[in-house]
Formats: sequence, C-alpha cells, structure tokens
Amino acid sequence: MTRDGLSMCQVSAAIILEERGPDSPKPISDDSKKFRMPLKRITFSGRLATKHGADEEENFRESLVRGLVCMILDISITLTISIVLFYTFSGYWMSPYERPMPCNDESIRQPFKPNTVGMTQVLVISLGSPFFIICFVEALVFHHSQGSNKLTNYFSTSTLVYLKYLLAYALCTFVMEYFKCTVGRLRPHFIAVCQPDWSRMDCTNKEQVPVSETFCMNPDSRRIRVARTSFPSGHAAAAFHVLFFLCIYLPRIAKVTGIPHLYRTRNVLLLIYTSWTMFTAITRVTDFWHHSTDVLGGMVLAAVCVLPFFGWQWKNDDDVYVPRQLTKSRPHVE
Repeated sequence: MTRDGLSMCQVSAAIILEERGPDSPKPISDDSKKFRMPLKRITFSGRLATKHGADEEENFRESLVRGLVCMILDISITLTISIVLFYTFSGYWMSPYERPMPCNDESIRQPFKPNTVGMTQVLVISLGSPFFIICFVEALVFHHSQGSNKLTNYFSTSTLVYLKYLLAYALCTFVMEYFKCTVGRLRPHFIAVCQPDWSRMDCTNKEQVPVSETFCMNPDSRRIRVARTSFPSGHAAAAFHVLFFLCIYLPRIAKVTGIPHLYRTRNVLLLIYTSWTMFTAITRVTDFWHHSTDVLGGMVLAAVCVLPFFGWQWKNDDDVYVPRQLTKSRPHVE
C-alpha cells in the first residue's frame, strides 16, 4: 500500500488511463489524483514537450537534437530496467514447477526440432519494428496537421506511444513467465530433450513417474528447464501482441485523420503482420515446441495485456489531436 491507503493497482490504473477524456470513467478516487504519474511527467520526452509554450518559436536544430536525445534516453532506460527485472525475476525468483513425467503420454514424445521462427526474429519484429511504424505514422499525422512546436511534440508523442507499448510488452512478458513457471507444462519434445534413463525408472503399471524418480541423461539443465515451460507460448504472445496493437493503432489513426497514405500503410502492414503472426503460431505447433492450447494461451495473454493499454485510445479527434497539440487541416476521407 502507498500513502493514504492507495494501492499500487490504483496508481497503475492512473498511469494507464492518463490520456482519457473528461467523459471517461474514473477508476480511482479524487484523493488519489496527486499520486498520478502520467508518462509526460516522468519521462524526458514528456517533460521536454511541456517546457515549450504554444506561442514559443521552435528552433529546428535544437528541437531535433533534444528530441532525439530524450527519445534515446527514455527508451534505453525503459528497456534496461525491463531486461534487468525480467532476468532477476526468471533467474532468481521463479523456477518451473516440475511435473511428474507421464509414462504413456504420446504428446510429449515428439522429436526435437530447431525453431522455424527464432527468438531474434520475434524480438526484432515484435519489439523493434513497432518503433519505426509509430515514428512513420506520427510523422504523417504531424505533417498533415497544423500546430506549433510540431517537431518537439512529434518526438514526445512518438516516444510516449512507444514507451506505452514497451510497458504493455513488459507486462505481457512477466505474466507469461509467471504462468510458464507456475503451470510447468511439458513441451511436446520433452522426452527427446530429457533423454530419460529408463534403466533407473520404472513405468510398469504406472501412469506417471514422480519427479524424485525421474532421471534425465541430458547434461544441459537449461534445456531441460525450458522443456518444462510449454504454457503459454512466448512466441505466440509476442507475435499477437504486436498484431493486436497495430490492429488498434493503424485503423483508428487512419480513420480519424483521413490521411490517404495511412490507409495504404494500414492495409499493407496489417496483411504482412497478420500473415507473419499466423505463420509463427502454426510453426510453434509443427516444430513441436508447443501444444495448440499453448498458442491459444499466448494469444489470449497478448489480448489481455494490449487492450487495457490501447483499447480506449484514438477513437475521435480529441483523442488524436489534443494530446499532440494539433488541429486537423484535412477533411476526413472515408
């Protein structure tokens, strides 16, 4: 609990709902307003934007340098903290629940195969590419709108949207790791990875072998640990996370602004990312790294993490133009 009896959940809700309009329901009481920590107040990019008044003339070079520096600092700090916390959480605080090994479960006797979609590719597409998409989309919005200090506000808006995406991504990752370790479901290739020493294990008239009587001949303990964390699928969660975000961000920004280039961008990107996400989800099963329900669990987890952060945003002109300190300069295109 925080001061005056405010819980961490209340403070978190205030952060997530910072950009809601005045007509939106208030999840916390008026007494907790002083504890709100909107991203604009706790980030370099947000504070940079608030320092420039509406009538203050903008220096292009100065705004460009400051915007880039603040953007790099904010993203670097967020990523560093998230990575350190994740490895601390997964390496020291959590370990997979060790289930007894079933004796006659054919679903865990599949061969071990390399990943068709590797972790590097997943991270580049789900974590890296949204940054460039956000920057491109915001550039179009600012270019086709009117306002003062556009360059400063552009860097601030692009950074804050991406930071919120990173926070949702980090939440999804932590929840995913928690369920992986808590459930401890065996992967389809568990037997191939474990390489059980059947001479020391007795499956006669037994449905499963207790953990204390399970002996794996594979010396790679890390590989065995990974083989005990099938549910939910991390690849699927990451792939659907970026897809769900783009399915909200791109269509809504395009509809509100009416910018023709955004409609074309939306169509192309959603086709590409939908195809890649489906391919990733399918190969997790065909590569025998996950059961089909693991992939479904990853998809549900991604939706649960994305919707609270972005499901209510960018629905009308006030959601798009007011936070960016812009006015619409082109008519809406249906």
